[in-house]
Amino acid sequence: MSGHFIQVILIAIVVGLGEVKPAHAETTDSWTGYVQDKALRLAYHLSSHSVEKRDTDRQGKAKLTFEHCGKNDDPVYVNDFVIEPNPVVVPGPIGVGMTLDVRENQTSPLPVKLTMSKKLSLLFGLAVWLPIPCLPNDVGSCTYEDLCKTRLFIEGECLDSVTNDTFSCSCPFEKGEYHLLPVVFNISRLPASMPKYLLEGEFYIKAELIKDGNHLACYSTTINLEL
Repeated sequence: MSGHFIQVILIAIVVGLGEVKPAHAETTDSWTGYVQDKALRLAYHLSSHSVEKRDTDRQGKAKLTFEHCGKNDDPVYVNDFVIEPNPVVVPGPIGVGMTLDVRENQTSPLPVKLTMSKKLSLLFGLAVWLPIPCLPNDVGSCTYEDLCKTRLFIEGECLDSVTNDTFSCSCPFEKGEYHLLPVVFNISRLPASMPKYLLEGEFYIKAELIKDGNHLACYSTTINLEL
């Protein structure tokens, strides 16, 4: 995925897809995706906001909250997320860790389906969530090929709760509990290509882990951006 700012959003949902390209991005080239993107720009403009690009040297914050959107008996379940700091300051470092309960053996690849929407305020206190398609800069509602190829799991270390020894948290994952120590990502600056309507406001992002048509996990985050 291109751009350090995109890493902030994806790290926020603890999939760390900063170096993984989408497995497919058909919505980018489709008429539906084109209309969605234009509608988002128009709606943002009508809300008295500009779609101009922000100064890439400015500092901003991203406040994160998480929810489990799957079932209590999901094969992969995150008991606890660790985000340090929260709100995330951009530019700056962000540490991402978790306690992961793997209830069935898992092997690579582990595709991740991402759904992203932006909240648009209307008149009289009403609001609507507008879907963001998979855009050319690889942000939006895209599907990514393999969770196992992300920095979070390639470089991550797990802590043995009994011996306090560390070991590599890489795929495959055998059944058991994993305490992933925080992996630090340094977010340097915002990409110049990012339009303003993606740099501020409230976003909802859902990440679904689906393999061979089978649901493994679902987690979502609501992000308030001030970038």
